[in-house]
Amino acid sequence: MTLPRPSLCPMIPSLLIAALLAGCTGLPKVAPAYAVHDFGGPDPVAARSPGVPLRGLEVVAAPWLASTAIQYRLAYAQPTRRQAYVESRWAAQPAQLVELALKRAVRTGGEAGTSGACRLRVELDEFAQVFDEAAASRGVVEARAFLLAPRSDQIVASRGFSLARPAPSADALGGVAALRGGVRQMGVELSDWLEALGREGAARGRCGA
Repeated sequence: MTLPRPSLCPMIPSLLIAALLAGCTGLPKVAPAYAVHDFGGPDPVAARSPGVPLRGLEVVAAPWLASTAIQYRLAYAQPTRRQAYVESRWAAQPAQLVELALKRAVRTGGEAGTSGACRLRVELDEFAQVFDEAAASRGVVEARAFLLAPRSDQIVASRGFSLARPAPSADALGGVAALRGGVRQMGVELSDWLEALGREGAARGRCGA
């Protein structure tokens, strides 16, 4: 007895649907839109001359800051967890943004252009928005500055910075504003510190002045 063969016709629509679905998955996905932030243009106030000759300024960030993510921390709920905003990014990594801001605040070159001048190295340890409560946050900037001697790179002087500025709003925009303010304040304090070193004389002498 010959068994009847199953008809292929009912399967054709199912195969076509499966092929169309498979083709759809290969379409390019639209990248999610997100806001890109930096610190804005330079302040109208000109960069201040340091108290010691400087041949350069560099900012190096900790590994956990090596991305363009705008990071935040819920200190009241998960104090050990770093999080990042999904719809907002920095225009560059924090080290690059902070370095540009400090170069706008502290003048290098000129008499510091010789090989006998010192080098300023800033190590950025923290750069995040910290929420102490759900509706209250602050921008935290922590860094260490090292004045390095010519040629040997021995530490001539060092200083730590721990700055916190209240955020005007409990979101990414508020965090950006607070961190921007913290970096500007660090630029002022860094200039004050370098000028004080110059008045003392010892550091100025080691930097070739």
